[in-house]
Amino acid sequence: MKKEKKKPQINPESKAENTTIKEIEPKKKKRGRYVLLYLAIIGFAFYAVITIVNQNIQIADKRAELDEINKQINVVEIQTRYLDKVKGYTGDQLKEYIEKIAKNEMGYVSEGERIFYNVSGE
Repeated sequence: MKKEKKKPQINPESKAENTTIKEIEPKKKKRGRYVLLYLAIIGFAFYAVITIVNQNIQIADKRAELDEINKQINVVEIQTRYLDKVKGYTGDQLKEYIEKIAKNEMGYVSEGERIFYNVSGE
C-alpha cells in the first residue's frame, strides 16, 4: 500500500498575508574585489609604454650608428677606387703622382721653387 502525501491546502486569505512586496535593492559593487586586477593592468600598460619608448630610443641610436657606418663605407669605397686608379699609373703619370705626393704631403720642393706662407690669416 502506498501512502499518499497530503498536500497542504493553501487558504487564499493566508496567501495574501504571506506575500508581501519586497523592494529589490541594487547590489553594491565590491570595489576592493578587482583592485589587484586594475593595478596589474595599469602596471602592464605602464611597462609596455616604457618598453616602447626605450625601444624607439634604441632604434634611433642604431639608425644614427648605421648612417655613420654607411658614411665610412662610402669613404673607403672612394679611397679604393682612387687607389685602383693610382695602381694603374705608369710612366709620366706615375712620376707626376709621386711629385705631387712629395710636395703636398711631405713638404718637398723642386729646384728653384719658393713656398710662401700667408701668416696674416687671410
